[in-house]
Amino acid sequence: MRPTSTEQTDFAGSVGALLRKRDPLEGMRREPGPRRFDAALWSELVANGLLEPGETGDVVTACLVAEALGRAAAPLPFLSASVAGALVAAGGGEVAGLATYGLLAGDGTWSAPALEMRDGVVHGILPFVPDADIADVVVAAVRTPEGRRLALVRTSDTAVEPLENLDATQPLARVVCRASPASVLPAGGDALAAAIGEARLLALALHGATLLGLAAWLLDATVEYAGRRVQFGLPIAARQAVKHRCANMLIQVESMRSMVLELADALETGAADRALVAATAMAWTTEAAEEVAAGALQLHGGIGFTWEHDLHHYFKRCTVGALLLGASGHHRAQVAAALTA
Repeated sequence: MRPTSTEQTDFAGSVGALLRKRDPLEGMRREPGPRRFDAALWSELVANGLLEPGETGDVVTACLVAEALGRAAAPLPFLSASVAGALVAAGGGEVAGLATYGLLAGDGTWSAPALEMRDGVVHGILPFVPDADIADVVVAAVRTPEGRRLALVRTSDTAVEPLENLDATQPLARVVCRASPASVLPAGGDALAAAIGEARLLALALHGATLLGLAAWLLDATVEYAGRRVQFGLPIAARQAVKHRCANMLIQVESMRSMVLELADALETGAADRALVAATAMAWTTEAAEEVAAGALQLHGGIGFTWEHDLHHYFKRCTVGALLLGASGHHRAQVAAALTA
């Protein structure tokens, strides 16, 4: 695994600095409820090159950016826009506006049924689409006479049905297509299948990096709180059980960091075992994020259960994030299959 460069860390640092300045959770903190999408902040980040690392194949920088967004629990469509951009590029097209992708099934795997295309329009349901509430376009798989293809469907030509979701910072929706116009991308065959596989690995890397950012914030917030929360005349950080729990959280976070960076490096270099690296990283990272979130909630005590503290956004996002792109059991099964093939 190659060390990150100063340019890479500085770019991610600039994203983190802007997020701290603009505080993307402010609206949700004032009035609990669904995400309030800050279109101005998103536009500013994109104008400053937020999506460029992923578009140019600089996966390490893209993961550092995802970590910065995770630290802020930013309710922004970075993952969906990055993955959709990779899919559109792989399909041989381009898209204007904000795009998301509709390849996810309800269990988080990339097994959503392809839409039926007849007479230039598509029919069917995309069951699990992130950020569909704000996206202009959804990238979906379609069945055509020439075989499986990717197509662009405008959300304004569909019915977007919000799904009940524990995590309000990253909404999910079901997208129903009834004779919806679609623009089919030209690429097909084995080349397209391989490109979709690479886009899935990119999604896993960026999602793992986001979970890392969430867990890192939870660790820092918990250590800071334990140092100033006094019980029976002593900070709770003086107690051995609290020290051990924080130490275990640190081990989880640093293990996540190593795995995410190894996966990013494997994708950049085109390592032959990159699919195995991705499955291994996600099998660990999803569970580690949940464990760190549980530790943070426990050590914060009563304040951790309230809307007044930001912890609940991070806890919920880790909980949902552990399932978003497949549960740990799914990734473990992929590891087992690869090792026994």
